[in-house]
Amino acid sequence: MTSKWRNGCKASLLAPLACVVGIAEAQQRAPISIAAQPMERALQELARKSGADILFPPAAVAGLQARPVTGARSAAEAARIMIRGAPLGISVERSGAIVIRARSAAAPRPAARPRPAPAAPTTPARPPTIAPPEEELIVIARRREEHLLRAPVTATTIGYSELQRRGATRMDDLVQMVPQLVISEAGASPQGGIILIRGLGVGEANPLADQAVSFNIDGVQVSRANIRRVTEFDIAQVEVLKGPQALYFGKNSPAGIIVVQTRDPGPGFEARVSATHEFAGDESRLEAAVSGPLTPALGARLALFGSRLAGYFRNDYPEGSLFSPTRRRLPYNRMWGGRLTLKYDDGGPLTARLKLGRNGVRMAGGEATMQAVACPYGRSQLAPATDDCTANGRLTRPDSGPLFEAAEPLTAPEPYADQDQTLLSLDVHHRIGDALSLTLTSGYYVLRSEHSASFVLAEPAFARSITAGYQRLKTREFTQEARLSTDFAGPVNLMVGGFYQHAALDHVASTLYNGLSPMVLGPREAHVQTGNAWSGFAQIDWELRSGLELSGGVRLSHERKRIDNYNAAGVLIPTVRPARGWTDLSPEATLSWRPDERLTLYGGYRRGFLSGGFNAGTGDPATDRSYDQQVVRGVEGGIKAALRGGRLKLMAAAYRYVSNGLQVTATIPRADGTGSDQSVVNAGRARIAGAEVEAHYADGGPLRLHAAIAYNDAHYARFVAPCYAGQSIAQGCALLPRASGAFSAQDLSGRPLSRAPRWNVQGGAVLALPVAPQRSLSLSADLSVTSGYYAQSTSKPDSWQPAYALLDLGLLYSDEQTGFSLQLIARNVTDRYSFYRSLDQVFTGSGTGAASARPSDTLALVNPGRRVLLRLSRRL
Repeated sequence: MTSKWRNGCKASLLAPLACVVGIAEAQQRAPISIAAQPMERALQELARKSGADILFPPAAVAGLQARPVTGARSAAEAARIMIRGAPLGISVERSGAIVIRARSAAAPRPAARPRPAPAAPTTPARPPTIAPPEEELIVIARRREEHLLRAPVTATTIGYSELQRRGATRMDDLVQMVPQLVISEAGASPQGGIILIRGLGVGEANPLADQAVSFNIDGVQVSRANIRRVTEFDIAQVEVLKGPQALYFGKNSPAGIIVVQTRDPGPGFEARVSATHEFAGDESRLEAAVSGPLTPALGARLALFGSRLAGYFRNDYPEGSLFSPTRRRLPYNRMWGGRLTLKYDDGGPLTARLKLGRNGVRMAGGEATMQAVACPYGRSQLAPATDDCTANGRLTRPDSGPLFEAAEPLTAPEPYADQDQTLLSLDVHHRIGDALSLTLTSGYYVLRSEHSASFVLAEPAFARSITAGYQRLKTREFTQEARLSTDFAGPVNLMVGGFYQHAALDHVASTLYNGLSPMVLGPREAHVQTGNAWSGFAQIDWELRSGLELSGGVRLSHERKRIDNYNAAGVLIPTVRPARGWTDLSPEATLSWRPDERLTLYGGYRRGFLSGGFNAGTGDPATDRSYDQQVVRGVEGGIKAALRGGRLKLMAAAYRYVSNGLQVTATIPRADGTGSDQSVVNAGRARIAGAEVEAHYADGGPLRLHAAIAYNDAHYARFVAPCYAGQSIAQGCALLPRASGAFSAQDLSGRPLSRAPRWNVQGGAVLALPVAPQRSLSLSADLSVTSGYYAQSTSKPDSWQPAYALLDLGLLYSDEQTGFSLQLIARNVTDRYSFYRSLDQVFTGSGTGAASARPSDTLALVNPGRRVLLRLSRRL
């Protein structure tokens, strides 16, 4: 073969273009199964499996990704599917040879008899669009594989290589890679975290609540923050889809979806091991994975990890008291996880994949990073000698002490949190015919979370304020989805399907205070919530004319939940509303235009919803503790382009949404002054509008650049909110008077949503330096700048987190021949302490809603400062 044309057939290795195959063989159908992979490898695999002669210039397919092919197809049909969406053309010559070429290139003249390979076309082909890095190329934003730059949806995709380069071992690390994404711990809550996109998200304080940002993990959707820990190893790719996603992903996606694809077994044997040590927190982590074929049709992959963290923060609590901590470094934890993957593919119409993941963690309480960040009197009201009321590397947290157990055996002297999770997924794909496929996805999720918390930061002199709070949550969810989709060569394709979910949640809570003489703050109660959800959906893709596509559909959903509350003796507590149901119709329509293969423009209407539910935990269970569903609707449009010969990839989007029944977590002070209750409430209406731009530049040289900027204006259009503890009439607490005459609410209409920074700016550079053949050294710098935001839904002034910048630096040495790599990463070089969630310090603040009030201290869950980690990896 020449340097510019390559023959994909097996015989061409001996005599290029000498293996002339009849046209009948090129059109003969046979079972074919070829995964999505680089175009050149896919065409060569097709040639080997079909025996067809496939010609292509390597330059035309360089950097392109082939679509997957399954089912009984001819070599020509399979090749057409592979190149669909790529800037390539196809023709079948009289000899039977299949010729792939750039669309502007002339086809080679057919050969009358075997002879040496034809010369390259005299007219140079137009340089093809260079694809983004392989792991960022294919997304499933519309429940099918397609090129990121062609998918008409706003998304940020992070592939395996980028995750490795950034040293990301937790979903929380994505915050510095995805504009307008917030993921963080939630403190003493079984929910296990905070997740928001563009300021929308809720549920961290209510253990029974669904979240506005769901995770879709290997096809199974879970609307709970805890599930992210099951995914935090052996990840292939993460897609963050922004805006409502109800049509393709169903309920609990009004803010977006985080799609996580874990790694599958490959065609050959693979093994790797990596060891990481982080010095500031004294954290060690070991990961290992082994993968390979068990039979020609069955592959397996086993991935395991374990970690130990001593803690980033120093606990300065005084020595010598009943409440002195046994651990001086926080947040201590031990974590482990494993995943087994079995994948069946015999080249026929049926493929199947089974994944079983487990994760466990034991830590020093969910509130282990909580510290006072604002004290209106210049010092902590409950820890004046040791707490400096500043977000930094030091905090003051007591143990609960030994006396609470006698009053409530479920509590523990030392705060702790235990979690154990299992996620089982089965994905079966059956190609019924040449253009019809059935996909069945089954999921089963089990969570057991238990913790005993000390959530009031009080010194021994204020022992009456020290607390012990116990919570246990058991969750079981079963989901089943079926999708029937077409893949016609004509202008119209369809997808129809249905979804079912059964969920059962069992929650127990008990709270006490006064470490010297324990008293009940919240009596022991059990809350059992069951729910069933059904939905059906239909979607159509219609190519109106070349390059112009209309995509849209509708999903009809119905859900019903029931709650039963029990006291400590197991007696049912009657409630005024034990059950509720919701029905939703979510349409979506998107018009996209692709004038050429380098450009996609799209715009459309979207609607999504977040399930309603019931509050659990503190509060009177006999009252109506339900809240309504949240609905988000609006428009979004964007542009995706490959410029400068594909070296610069640009993605931009603008959006405008209205949210009715916005669910927010509100801290509601009790009228008797014994603390506060946290409940999910519907906040009336919110408006969210903004724009974002993301760019990547790589010209094949040593330097790669990336940048993103996002502007988000998210504010309450109408919201009468609870007052924060110690808020006076002059400070705005002047609505809804209580029987005592004090007011209980404030008007936050026009104020920004909590945890919704107006600006996010991210950018970075990677410089790769060749050291020797197959050896390289790369240097990287990544910067993230976030504007200020309120960390509390009551817009408490002391909850304001000022703007901050985080800088990461990295060094990576890799040896491709031996599979060895050495990585050094410095995170948060600026040593900036920040927080996403704050709350009023219990037992501080009084006179709420009166003319004269005593303000409360403000606590926050603080993110760690500067960290340095070293990672050694070896591919075997």
